[in-house]
Amino acid sequence: MKETTSVAGGPPTRNSAGLGKALEKGLDFLMNIIETAGAFLLAVMTLIILWQIIARFRIIHVISPWTEEVAMILLVWFGLTGAAIGIRKHLHIGVEFVATLFPARIQKILMIIVNCLLALFSLFLLVKGAELAWALKDTDTPATLVSRGLVIYSAAPVAAFLMLLYSLELIIKQVIEIVGGKRP
Repeated sequence: MKETTSVAGGPPTRNSAGLGKALEKGLDFLMNIIETAGAFLLAVMTLIILWQIIARFRIIHVISPWTEEVAMILLVWFGLTGAAIGIRKHLHIGVEFVATLFPARIQKILMIIVNCLLALFSLFLLVKGAELAWALKDTDTPATLVSRGLVIYSAAPVAAFLMLLYSLELIIKQVIEIVGGKRP
């Protein structure tokens, strides 16, 4: 049974004639790992910030200089990997008002163009993010003494790779839907 995508920005649904079951299951598994890691990062970040508040107001008389830095690192990873999930689930910001002015077939073509632009941006972020991470690999953070490039800035190319992967998935599904002869 084949399902179609919704027009004007709706997330594509599973299409058995699309990418292939194994590849799609692999991408689903990868997204589940990212979502689980994101939930873990958010929980740890919340606990660290709570600890920072308690320590800052001298409730327990402990100085914790590392808390702000670690919370910032977790926030960077959480935010950037969350952007990749947003692309996969088609939750990125879009101007649907303009797309709805066109017929359904043109809307689908516009969605392909939008996803191509997302893929190009992701490729740019992958290349430039990797360059930045590599350039700063020998620079350490002041409190935790971890590599800025390898721990913080490497989040950009990792997330960009995931965004590129998910953008390409959406493009392929949308092209298959249009070329496959489905009519709205």
